[in-house]
Amino acid sequence: MIKCFPNCTNRSLKTIFVVFLLSLFIGNQLNAQGTHYWTQNFNEESSLLAGAVIGGGAGPSSVYYNPATIAQSGQSSLSVNASLFSLNAISAKNALGDDINLASTKLTIQPRFISYNHRPKKHPKLSIEFVVLNRQIFEAAFDNSVSYNMDILKSLPGTERYIATFNYNSYYREDWVGLGGSWQMSDHFYLGTSMFGKVKAFDYGYLTDIQAYPLQDTIEVGGTQIPFYSASYVDYQYLKFNNYRLVWKIGLLYMKNKFSFGFTITTPSLNLYSDGKRVSKKNEQGDITNPDGDGFLPDVLLMDFQQKKGMSVNFKDPLSIAGGMVFRTDDNKTAIYTSIEYFFPVNEYKIVQVDANPEVSNIQTYNQLPVKEFLSYAFANHWILNAAVGYHWYAKDNLKFLGGFRTDFNYQNGIDYDEYSEYNQFKQINLDLYHVTGGLQVTIKGQELLLGLQYTVGVKRGQPQIYNFTDPVEYNTVEHAALQGTRQNTMRNVSNELGVFFGATINFMAGSKDKQ
Repeated sequence: MIKCFPNCTNRSLKTIFVVFLLSLFIGNQLNAQGTHYWTQNFNEESSLLAGAVIGGGAGPSSVYYNPATIAQSGQSSLSVNASLFSLNAISAKNALGDDINLASTKLTIQPRFISYNHRPKKHPKLSIEFVVLNRQIFEAAFDNSVSYNMDILKSLPGTERYIATFNYNSYYREDWVGLGGSWQMSDHFYLGTSMFGKVKAFDYGYLTDIQAYPLQDTIEVGGTQIPFYSASYVDYQYLKFNNYRLVWKIGLLYMKNKFSFGFTITTPSLNLYSDGKRVSKKNEQGDITNPDGDGFLPDVLLMDFQQKKGMSVNFKDPLSIAGGMVFRTDDNKTAIYTSIEYFFPVNEYKIVQVDANPEVSNIQTYNQLPVKEFLSYAFANHWILNAAVGYHWYAKDNLKFLGGFRTDFNYQNGIDYDEYSEYNQFKQINLDLYHVTGGLQVTIKGQELLLGLQYTVGVKRGQPQIYNFTDPVEYNTVEHAALQGTRQNTMRNVSNELGVFFGATINFMAGSKDKQ
């Protein structure tokens, strides 16, 4: 963190402005899991305390964690909380069959957030904060292919070439712009509230293409030549949208001596509108022998797309309640931080809704569809309880150590879609994450510098495979799928991430920062 008081030169301010712009445009991707609430923290202090700052210590990120703690800042300031360099490796072992894995490794740079805190001189009990932050970014890209020579087509003698390809891309970004205020009600009680507008940008798609075809130019069965043909299966989906929403937070803070307690309620988000909408889907199956041995199954082609006004989007957020406490020693050199947050469930619903269209296929195939809304998607959120603990210790007056640990459970685990089970659902790599943080803050000639590390790990065993390309059959009667084997619960998802924190906080009013 770098402090700049009113006697800054124009050159200093220009330098700060350049750093500010660079923090916005250097990189915008963070490999994390998109189905989590606590993956990302914001300014460096709250990050190194593992987000255990509901009861105090959030600094510039108070407007997000607990708006009642905005008053703790004690001075007007502009905060540009800078970069997280992150090396992430994620893998899904046995995702497409035995020893057919998906993996991705990325080095990324993530800008943090920008906030301005204002304390009016005429209203010393009031503090106001404006913030622009990136709530979450998730990006995943996987692909793999297999090729075998095997006897898979029942109606043809000898071996055929079996080739299967899987490509997957998912991008999710959530940005918030908010305004909050804190009011000191008495010597010990503070009340705060904040309102955020946010946009959820989602871009998702995958393609599964499987072919099986003979290697001979001439195919002869029982002395009769038959035309060359290949059996095929194609599954393709693509979805893109921006969803704009509003959310509110209400916070309370109680402070007495060396103890403080905070409480925050976050409302479910309110849907405003969506743009950039597009959805398309294709299912194709051809030249598959009937499992009962009588000829071929009917060829299948289902295909449709819709965009803009033809589709509606409603990406819901849950109600949550959070509480936290801070305990400080008498000499104020050591403090323990704790926080918990309960996220209520969001029952199954249509995150994307598109009206039924009989022209997706021929009438006979369309009438056999269990759900006529061919392009609609279902979604749901399981209830989640996350917990965090943080610690800070002043080794010297100008040197502070910060550390913490937090859980980050996946809200898609254990979802049962019930009556929505036949709607489209997102293919995801689900696992719970655990974050460990630590770092140092040093003050040199009035300037505060902070450097820290975060290690994140997640492991999930016994998950159902996305596909089974290891033991394919011409037609899988268990899952009613062509050119695939029955999926096994052998997928093992693993995520490892190492992040490095840096920061910059620019305060435009003189005054020392209180120890928190």
